[in-house]
Amino acid sequence: MRKAVNVLVLSLLVLSLTGCGQEKMPEISSLSFDKEGEVLHQIVGKADQNYYQIQMSDLESFATERVEEYCSEKGEGRVTLEAVEEKSGNILLQFRYASPEDYSGFNHRVLYIGPLEDAVEEYYLESVPFVSVEGQASEIGYMDGWDAKKMIVLETKGGEDLLVNLPGKTLYINQSAASSQEVTLVGKKSVKVSNQEETEASALSYIIYE
Repeated sequence: MRKAVNVLVLSLLVLSLTGCGQEKMPEISSLSFDKEGEVLHQIVGKADQNYYQIQMSDLESFATERVEEYCSEKGEGRVTLEAVEEKSGNILLQFRYASPEDYSGFNHRVLYIGPLEDAVEEYYLESVPFVSVEGQASEIGYMDGWDAKKMIVLETKGGEDLLVNLPGKTLYINQSAASSQEVTLVGKKSVKVSNQEETEASALSYIIYE
């Protein structure tokens, strides 16, 4: 039983499964960023899986233990489990991270949020094609004032849908046609990332904002 719960939670952390959109229950998983640097992570899934039924008590216990283990190593309060809820067969886990680095460390995924100028050196962005919110294709070197803009670099797994809520106004997103991900604008401050890979192969998405 313990092994089954471990596999379940890790799969929820890796693959964001779609809920059915009940009142107060988000439809897909999401990441939100505040101006103080904290990250809010909501994971949405179904209680009834193909081969087993998720037990909420086991799920909450395992998630709590994961948080305690991480905080015992990295520092108290670096990750907080804020909610474990079930409604009409849908599950919501809500984590808060003290920093993007804590999100990366806890989930073993890339998450960068900061100056575009710093990201250029680490992620080889010169070869990444972007499109503006107006639909115009562009590259980093041809953007006006690119060194003053900010960026989010996010890793997702195959089959994952994730809504990214930005701390500012979206300017550019990487072109979907040039990657395995479908990246779409949702209003002025949100972007939906859908990883089209059939396997769990990871891919990076790039969002430029101000």
